[in-house]
Amino acid sequence: MPYLNIAKRGFISKFDLLSIVMAILFKLKTGCQWEHLPVCHFFEGEIPSYKTVFYHYRKWCTLGDWEKVFPGW
Repeated sequence: MPYLNIAKRGFISKFDLLSIVMAILFKLKTGCQWEHLPVCHFFEGEIPSYKTVFYHYRKWCTLGDWEKVFPGW
């Protein structure tokens, strides 16, 4: 995902960013609530909380990354 910002200062996420993006796109497509997001379908091994997925979504929204990825959306 070349347009999405990754953390600076050496922080490495435990979870795959592609899986996080897939979970966010599922939420946006279906309109389900964040609490009912089926995160176990998108991740292997350790499964994050829906709050982790929401954190990345909110971070990318505030930084304007979604507009870079999906221009005119």
